Amino acid sequence: MKRKDEIGGKIADELQMPRSAVSSVYRIEFRGNEDVTVEGCKGIVEYDNSVISLNLGSVVARFRGSDLEISSFFEEQAVIRGVIIQLEFST
Repeated sequence: MKRKDEIGGKIADELQMPRSAVSSVYRIEFRGNEDVTVEGCKGIVEYDNSVISLNLGSVVARFRGSDLEISSFFEEQAVIRGVIIQLEFST
């Protein structure tokens, strides 16, 4: 997979676009159950205080909980805060 990412990075550099735009890799990092960082986010699918769904390219990640909010969304990185009780994936 590393080789594929290197090729995608070279293509992105030549086209002068963000490397993440050609990558299908995403990363989800939890800090407890009240803070999560999602890298590789292509967009917001659903947003309210109990459900946040993010398009990760090949899948949609749906976070369920209470008092949920996107506190930051920048360069395909989203930070979700609130009480997260469930994460589910769908295609």
